[in-house]
Order: sequence, then C-alpha cells, then structure tokens
Amino acid sequence: MSTTTVTTPNDLDIRVERTFDAPRTHVFSVWTDPQLIPEWWGDGTVVEEMDVRPGGTYRFRTAFGVVEGEFHEVEPPARIVQTFMNHLQTLDFEDLGEQTKLTQTMHFETTEERDTTMQYGVEEGAKQGFARIDAVLEKIAA
Repeated sequence: MSTTTVTTPNDLDIRVERTFDAPRTHVFSVWTDPQLIPEWWGDGTVVEEMDVRPGGTYRFRTAFGVVEGEFHEVEPPARIVQTFMNHLQTLDFEDLGEQTKLTQTMHFETTEERDTTMQYGVEEGAKQGFARIDAVLEKIAA
C-alpha cells in the first residue's frame, strides 16, 4: 500500500506526495480525462468543461458545489499547473517505470489560507481520493 505524505514546506505551500503502481501516462490521464474524473471525484461529479491546454479552463459540478479553474501549464504526461479554488496547484508526475510519483503542490497567497485548507483535512481527503484513483488505475490496466 502506498503512503501519502502531506507537508508544509514553507509558509504558503502544502505538498502532497504519493507513488502510484501505474505508468505515468495512466496517472496523468486520470487527472485529465473528463470520462475518468467522475470516477474518482465521486459524489455525482459532472464534468461540464475540461479544456486541458494552457489557457484552457475546467468546471466540475459536485455535490458540494462548483469547482473551476484555469490551466496555466500542461506538459503531458509530466506536469500540470492550474488554479484550483483559492490557490495555484502544481502536479508533477515523475516516471518511475511501472510506478509514478505524484507531487502535488498547493500554493496560497497567505499563510492563513494555507492553514485553513490544512484544517479542512487535506491529508484525509488526499488519502480517500488517491484510494479511488488506485481503483480507476486498476480498471485502466485490466
């Protein structure tokens, strides 16, 4: 079982790291394929828009409200930089052969925003989401 590590490397960032037992192209596709997003976001998520390119936008309708943002960088299958809610999110996908290390960095404007996000349960949320991603990756591999 893979371990999810959550750290606060400085006053403005949260870093989440996780290694998946799947090739990098598969892990990248889970984050960018509008058909796969609802499978791991769950709660009746509907992808209303997903234009995965620099300057493109995304919009998901979830049980908890609307989530939307803009892609700043897209380098398949290695990197995504996007706005996400109230922060800038960088996703780096490191190729480890049959495994992929994901490093997710959330950058906030203030320490208070970062701390509030941590209090909402980033670690538990990441673990639950990553477990659902594991299930999607198993399905892709089959």
